[in-house]
Amino acid sequence: MTKAAFLCSGQGSQYVGMGRELVRDSTAAAAAFDEASEAIGIDLRALCFESTAAELARTVNTQPAILTLSVAQARASAEREALDPAVIAGHSLGEITALTLAGSIGFADAVRLARRRGELMQQAVPEGHGLMLAVMTREHEAVIDLCAQVSEQMFDVVQVSNLNSNTQVVVAGSASAVLAVHGRLEDDGIRSTPLNVSVPFHSPLMEPVVAPLREQLASIEITAPQVTVLSNATGRPYRDEDEIVELLLRQVVEPVRWVENQRWMRMHGIDYAVEFGPGQTLSGLMRHTHREVPVFSYDSADARASLQVMIERTTVPFLARALGIAVAVRNTNFDADDYREKIVTPYRSLEKLSRLVDRERRDATGQERREGAELLIGILRAKGSTPAEIQSRLDTLSADSRTEPLSVDDLLAHV
Repeated sequence: MTKAAFLCSGQGSQYVGMGRELVRDSTAAAAAFDEASEAIGIDLRALCFESTAAELARTVNTQPAILTLSVAQARASAEREALDPAVIAGHSLGEITALTLAGSIGFADAVRLARRRGELMQQAVPEGHGLMLAVMTREHEAVIDLCAQVSEQMFDVVQVSNLNSNTQVVVAGSASAVLAVHGRLEDDGIRSTPLNVSVPFHSPLMEPVVAPLREQLASIEITAPQVTVLSNATGRPYRDEDEIVELLLRQVVEPVRWVENQRWMRMHGIDYAVEFGPGQTLSGLMRHTHREVPVFSYDSADARASLQVMIERTTVPFLARALGIAVAVRNTNFDADDYREKIVTPYRSLEKLSRLVDRERRDATGQERREGAELLIGILRAKGSTPAEIQSRLDTLSADSRTEPLSVDDLLAHV
């Protein structure tokens, strides 16, 4: 079984026209844009498709726009590819998107939260007083130490705000302190580039955001994620819904530990990743850090086509997978007659059904899948599997064949 990760984009990847073709081609995506527009009283189609780059880049607009596009893409994908992620991770703003896709936060609440978050961040630091700097280096600790030195020497604020990949970190703080770090890095021959943003995200200068954002979060119903979601603040999964508010608030003033998020996904067996949101920023970061992991940006038509090809190549025919499971499960039934009657005979029936479908070069029908599942359940019961073990095998069968979930309780009534 292949394990997918969903990656949710953060601010900075937006562009005018984002989502136009998606809304045209997907009713689910169009409905998401309409729902989000109603939630905050803004025409998000007009904002994303027709506004100026400067208007879309305003933090108060960017955050709800990117969250809406990301959810719209995920809903379109649910119709087209029906992917079942093992883990969801979002970069900065994208963490709210991740919690939305995992069922912790309702979509309308999430859009309002993103709008309020953007508004508070935009107000926290006067225009021109903050700056961010992308630093291309593997020496993360050296940059952290340099920021601490400059902060102490200038009595000002500058810190590493994003640990994005093995070769990139971002620094944020007051404009003067960030420029001082920029100069010191240039002196040391380390390439760094000031970013075209005036808000120093994920730094102590965002502290004024915390209290009012806490009030906004308190007005929202938050439940436990239905899928594993990674926290930017810790680099690890949320343990329960009680952590969500505090970790989202910590994320505002602390670094985004995206390298650790990516490392966790790889260590826990992620086979491929799908990025939801505008552009391919997170896809690029994943390729830099874990180039062995295929990653597909849903914003790219070519990447969507490649994703579809990969899905087709990795999808196992239902009946063939059922045969594999029947063989792989350990047998504890050593009664020869019982084994022949309840294991060998139904296995041959399952094999015959699979050959018929293969010979006719088609997918199994719903009735044939049900018949195959009932034969498999009979075999597993005869081998000594418990109902819980059988359900686990049925879940694997559905996932690997990309077919509808099966219930052992429902099927046992017919076996």
